[in-house]
Amino acid sequence: REATQWLGLVDPTGMHLNTTIWGYQVPKPVIGRTGRGPIITTYPGPTFIAYRDVPVDVRWHNKLPPYNMGFPGVGGHLLPVDPTMHMAHPAGGGIPTVSHLHGGHTESASDGLPEAWFTQGFAEKGPFFVKGTYHYDNSQEAATLWYHDHALGITRLNTYAGLAGFYLLRDDNEMQLTNGGVLPRDPYEIEVVIQDRMFDATGQLFFPSTGADIEPGFDPLPIGPTAIAEFFGDHIIVNGMAWPRLDVQARKYRIRLLNGSDSRFYVLELHDSAGAVRNFLEIGTENGLLEQPVDLSRLLIAPGERYDLVLDFGGLAQGTEFVLRNLGPDEPFKGFNPDGSISDGAGGVAPPADSQTTGQIMKFVVSLPLDTTVPDATVSTASNLRAPITPLVQAGATRNLVLFEGLDNYGRLQPLLGTLNQGSQAWFEPITENPMLNDVEVWEVYNATEDAHPIHLHLVSFQILSRESFEGVVTEKPQIQHDGSFGVGGHLTVTALGGDPRDPAPSEQGWKDTAVMLPGEVTRVIARFDKTGRYVWHCHILSHEDHEMMRPYYIGPLPLVGPVVVKSGDESSTLPERPTLHGNAPNPFNPMTRIRFDLSKASHVSLRIYDLRGRNVRTLADTEFEAGQHFVTWDGRSDAGQEMSSGVYLTRFVTSDGIFETHKLTLAR
Repeated sequence: REATQWLGLVDPTGMHLNTTIWGYQVPKPVIGRTGRGPIITTYPGPTFIAYRDVPVDVRWHNKLPPYNMGFPGVGGHLLPVDPTMHMAHPAGGGIPTVSHLHGGHTESASDGLPEAWFTQGFAEKGPFFVKGTYHYDNSQEAATLWYHDHALGITRLNTYAGLAGFYLLRDDNEMQLTNGGVLPRDPYEIEVVIQDRMFDATGQLFFPSTGADIEPGFDPLPIGPTAIAEFFGDHIIVNGMAWPRLDVQARKYRIRLLNGSDSRFYVLELHDSAGAVRNFLEIGTENGLLEQPVDLSRLLIAPGERYDLVLDFGGLAQGTEFVLRNLGPDEPFKGFNPDGSISDGAGGVAPPADSQTTGQIMKFVVSLPLDTTVPDATVSTASNLRAPITPLVQAGATRNLVLFEGLDNYGRLQPLLGTLNQGSQAWFEPITENPMLNDVEVWEVYNATEDAHPIHLHLVSFQILSRESFEGVVTEKPQIQHDGSFGVGGHLTVTALGGDPRDPAPSEQGWKDTAVMLPGEVTRVIARFDKTGRYVWHCHILSHEDHEMMRPYYIGPLPLVGPVVVKSGDESSTLPERPTLHGNAPNPFNPMTRIRFDLSKASHVSLRIYDLRGRNVRTLADTEFEAGQHFVTWDGRSDAGQEMSSGVYLTRFVTSDGIFETHKLTLAR
């Protein structure tokens, strides 16, 4: 729903400025929430508290206001929408949303896939929408999960508007630690989500989208609002409040920390009033507790990552103050130098965040009287928090994946995923990651960009194996865009590994679903893929995933599903769930090849051939087709009848449902 909320902003006279937000609302009181005031729409959304192996069903409703039904045009969203992006485009103009349980071990139909979006009142649904009531079986150990919007192409905007909240999963082991006094318990356990934002003079959310300075060097930008490469706000918001203060007792507190920002990496330290650093304990990563706590003085947390921390204020005098500070940069994070300083990517030191604004997160003040009826938690570096984590043993493929930095058809920065073999790949290109059920695969991810990226895999919990430097060369290649135009992608050739593999830091040696991939390094992770179906892996810099740095993957045989069998001539097949373009045969070919596509229902189909410079050389079809299996032939000639030269060409397949696929053809004269 849409609502207004005070986020801590005031005008020059000190009057509160309320901000319009999008938030989540529990529609009626639930067990355990009585006596806590009215049920309202909030940013962040209500915290779910679930228990291992106790399933939860959630019906997600989209009740955003009807005055926004002009989406994606002017006034169609709380924030400026760039309609040139590859995004959900409902024909009726409703606002697409879909909620993803980040870190959840969840069936595909309830995962919140980007193309499972739906508009207000389920009036329109995306091509991978299955159902409106999601099932979370909670078949994983205690963890700090979170839910947020994941609609195709506007995740950054919907989440920025406020669509995110915590989902805490508990289990017997964690409850024994809590009930036994090892870990702090409510009210000394607190969820903390850090986000950066901008506001206009009236206190309304501001997201930059126009002006030559927002994407310097990229000219001309598309007319109207444009997407930007990254977003760095000038206000730090914690749990929906700008630079808040938390009054605490002189005891230990458990902090369930989440970086919910678009692009900002935080490098966090806890400083006292004299500037001295106070250590804290890390007790868990995204998907579970560590075997033993790790003593830290500094923590790097990337977008999408969560860390389970214990801050100790025990024995401190009343009035003692601490500020959680951010030493990370107000720009893309590029890693650390050997001396621990923040790298600028060129051998120097990046300037830290503004010490007066984005360099401060929140304040802790020891001001509450100590409740002596509740013993302080006993957790220390000597505590055993869980049984040893068993290392996964590979029983499946090793996949060589790459992070690229390219340009879209407007010349804007476009980060991309891809493989060593095929180079950069856009979201809509054929699936290249296809584990079989229960395979334990190693994914080696080469970062060929200048910046660090937090890479997130849906469904699985993984273990980080190592990071290692590499040398390589990126060559440019044409990169097809969702509208059939071309930008610039890349192909990485690795010339040498550095021979310097290193283990993950002690703070990362637990179950994770998001990992920082540093520039110039290959990061190796291992995971068991134990539920069938379609899932997603992507960069969790939200502005990156919205601009093609996201790819689907599929567990199990790639399906042709559905009971309907149709015939076309002497051919027969099973219809897919959605329109599908198949590879041509023969390939390579001379002088003729046949291209197959399947339709689950009648549709207008555009089938065109492009050369690698992006020129449309032949239109094979631009008309209505009935449901069924269809074949179109290409004789290697242009629309003008000219015989085309040998080389690689692209088939572009577009349906009236907005389905878009491409395949490569090789003509060998």
